[in-house]
Amino acid sequence: MAKKITIIFSPYHVGERDLRVGDGPNRILTFGIVDVLEKLGYSVNIVEIPRVDEYEGEIGKSFEIINRTSTLVHNALQNDSFPLILAGNCMSSVGVACGLQEEHLGFIYFDAHDDLDSPDVNVNGYLDAMGLSMLNGESWKTYMSKVPFFKPHKYDKFVYCGLRDVNEVQRARVTRDHDMDIIWGNEKSKVDYIKSFENQLQAKDYSPALVHLDLDCLDEAYGKVNDFPSPGGLYENELLECIGMVPKYAEPKSLTICSFDPNCGGDGDKIAQIAVEAVKRFFTAMNKRKE
Repeated sequence: MAKKITIIFSPYHVGERDLRVGDGPNRILTFGIVDVLEKLGYSVNIVEIPRVDEYEGEIGKSFEIINRTSTLVHNALQNDSFPLILAGNCMSSVGVACGLQEEHLGFIYFDAHDDLDSPDVNVNGYLDAMGLSMLNGESWKTYMSKVPFFKPHKYDKFVYCGLRDVNEVQRARVTRDHDMDIIWGNEKSKVDYIKSFENQLQAKDYSPALVHLDLDCLDEAYGKVNDFPSPGGLYENELLECIGMVPKYAEPKSLTICSFDPNCGGDGDKIAQIAVEAVKRFFTAMNKRKE
């Protein structure tokens, strides 16, 4: 039987199609991601999340996308197909985690931001900064109770790679409140991401793992990946090396690629190419894992 991948195509930013980071999945798709996967021996099916225009506001629309993402991940797994989510918003991984239905899920996050805000501590009004507080049952409890297959998740198997653009409250939440494993970015001195990340994967088992690639983990030297660029991030070779080693040390159950605005002022084509190469590295390593 052919190896199967389901691309869950979610080109939305807080419910609006093709807006800002919602246009990222479109650009990535145009750079031959399906062809790359097929050449690696995978059978690829694309499932697109329909518009959610009938739902109220960014909150109602965003949660309906989370609902649908969870269901589509579940459906992919029922079809023995690996879920690859091309999404606008980071909180898409909330739906992914629910749909995976793993009892003790691990999280491998390439991200400059923690995504752990609750409404009580958030200062920028950005709903997409709250995904992980939704998933652990801290916030938006009524909406989360309606997400298919939702249960609160613990973060005792959680590693960030490239986390750096956080305020003091956010820093305390990931370190003191949740004791997450973190490979911090540093704008003043270059971090050896490859060595540090490999050491962390060797030190702790994150399986079964939800893998989350927010493209703003890349250093701001690549231009504006989205509206929140920051120095001290990963260079292209570091990201490719790190994401390629994930299947060597952990058992991935999904891959989400998100938070990329190709029209933000940076080189959108370059970032899309990096994303496609990251997918190639990841699934090449997945093939080796199966051997």
